[in-house]
Amino acid sequence: MTRAKLKVTAAMLAVGLLSFAAGSQAQGRYPEVNRAEGHLQAALGDLHAARDVFGGHKGAAEGLIQQALGQLQEGKGFAAAHGM
Repeated sequence: MTRAKLKVTAAMLAVGLLSFAAGSQAQGRYPEVNRAEGHLQAALGDLHAARDVFGGHKGAAEGLIQQALGQLQEGKGFAAAHGM
């Protein structure tokens, strides 16, 4: 496994664990956001499984999805902290 793939795998696991922890607390409060996170996780898994023949663009897309997942987690934290 290449170093880049190892980093992506580690990041996916970290995001998954954070998503699970936050999702457990926010379950039911933000159903649309939770559903979007699930779709993003599925997309990340599909991209991770895809061949790497896209000149770095696949990796860039994976990074953007990870950023999106992080933003959703931060948004849930913001909403929870402000009683929403």
